[in-house]
Amino acid sequence: MIFRLVLFPFIFSANVLFGQSYNAQPDSALIQALKYHVYSLADDSMEGRMTGSEGEKKAYRYISNEFREIQLSYVMKNNSYLQEFSFVMYKKVDDRTALKLNWKDKHAGESGCCQVSEDFYPLGYSENKSVKGKCVDVGYGIVSTTHGYDDYKGRGKLKGKIFFINISTPEGINPHSSFGEFLDLRPRVEMAIEKGAAAVIFYAAEDSVPEPDALLNKNIRPCGIPVVFLDKQRYAYYKGFKKLYAELTVELIDVVDTGNNVAGMIDNNAATTIVIGAHYDHLGYGEEGSLYRGEKAIHNGADDNASGVALLIELARKLKSSDLKNNNYVFAAFSGEELGLYGSKKFVEQFGEHTRKINYMLNFDMVGRLNPVERNLQVNGYGTSPSWKILQKIPADSIRIKTSDSGTGPSDHTSFYLKDIPVLHFFTGAHDDYHKPSDDAERVNYSGIASILNLTYALIDSLDDDGKIPFTPVAADTSQATPKFTVTLGVIPDYMFTGEGMRIDGVTDGKPAAKAGLQKGDVVIQLGNHKVSDLMTYMEALSRFKKGDSAKVVVMREQEKIEFNVTF
Repeated sequence: MIFRLVLFPFIFSANVLFGQSYNAQPDSALIQALKYHVYSLADDSMEGRMTGSEGEKKAYRYISNEFREIQLSYVMKNNSYLQEFSFVMYKKVDDRTALKLNWKDKHAGESGCCQVSEDFYPLGYSENKSVKGKCVDVGYGIVSTTHGYDDYKGRGKLKGKIFFINISTPEGINPHSSFGEFLDLRPRVEMAIEKGAAAVIFYAAEDSVPEPDALLNKNIRPCGIPVVFLDKQRYAYYKGFKKLYAELTVELIDVVDTGNNVAGMIDNNAATTIVIGAHYDHLGYGEEGSLYRGEKAIHNGADDNASGVALLIELARKLKSSDLKNNNYVFAAFSGEELGLYGSKKFVEQFGEHTRKINYMLNFDMVGRLNPVERNLQVNGYGTSPSWKILQKIPADSIRIKTSDSGTGPSDHTSFYLKDIPVLHFFTGAHDDYHKPSDDAERVNYSGIASILNLTYALIDSLDDDGKIPFTPVAADTSQATPKFTVTLGVIPDYMFTGEGMRIDGVTDGKPAAKAGLQKGDVVIQLGNHKVSDLMTYMEALSRFKKGDSAKVVVMREQEKIEFNVTF
């Protein structure tokens, strides 16, 4: 699962609030089957199930064999459970990328060719483009009304020129600098574009200034002009020339690989189809998206998301032997979710006009950590159909259901919601093993997965006679606006917590909370002078601070109130 901040405003317990009586315990055979699937998919031999890897192939063979044993029909027309899709693995610098700097005048024969990756390199948001023109040094490229500072003032006509920009600030590279907001270079590029720049060449005039990141993130949106960083020695050589012209070409190319979804079907010749999905890919050895800071290690992804796939397989088995025949059922194990929902996007795209037959979509992503005491389950997408109100009446094996209305989020249900399909996303919460090698099979609550499976089956059963349920679009913001903040405490909030304050579910090494001594399980009740009563008030308090600020944090640790000082 690609984790982001989501708010969950509504909570109910189908047992407690509605007086339902449901004491059935999950079947021990079901629990053992779920355990077998998670241990198999989260085994080291799967090497973290990275999309396009050998580990992914082993995983999709395992899932295909299970579908075959259950006797699911093929969904695709290739007589296979597999659906291939392409995805961008990474970007690389093409040989056509070049920089030539000319002095005296633009027709002079004397010139200097710079070697890519040695003398200069493109930044991740550079546009693929060729430009040539006169260069102008615009200092730090900063405009700040707060400081009464403007590097562009008095520089004359700038449109069409290639801007040289110093990556430092008037106060240097200092986290306590009042120019700290300008340490991010992209806003300076956007300001340069506003001032008419045809390209930007960043440089560092001081040896102590760190160079910008040379990694080419495939998900970064290009800014519209070429942007490169020039080596310090090269810059030192050219900076003395009063007239300098540049010819710059940037060409970044996508390196493409293929992944595979796995999809099987129970075809009841019904007019409508229910899609039940869970992604099976994970992070491999932690190449991208890992929160682990140690040596290279396999990220087995037991909760994220072998747990969801295990539920998917056993729910398919249960529905195959059931008498629920008013819908067809498609069971889709998606790959490419961790890279940007590639698999589910391809699945919906290939379904084409048949998406109109989809009744609704249920998505299971990280359902393996149900707290055995609190038993809180997040269900997102509650607002995508009025029919989801039935959740309030379904026996839930003591599960307390916490809902949010939004049909979009960092998982595969989003691809279906965007096609006007009602969705639900089931999620047992974040934890400090998220996207780390420690997300292993022995930490999973298997009876909890079984309870969620039984709840889901009861939901499907309750809606079986309702025909095609209505879709409701959800406004982008169904509650109060989420505060914007520029600093982080470096913790994962416990979204399942319903008490007073904000309970910490994980602490990131090297971040302010870890440095101050905060721990998992601490409940933040005050940040600075601001009382924290829930997740929203925590974010409101966080929004009052900027980089370099210090603040007092008050937490409840068990029954003791403790104060810490943090610096953002």
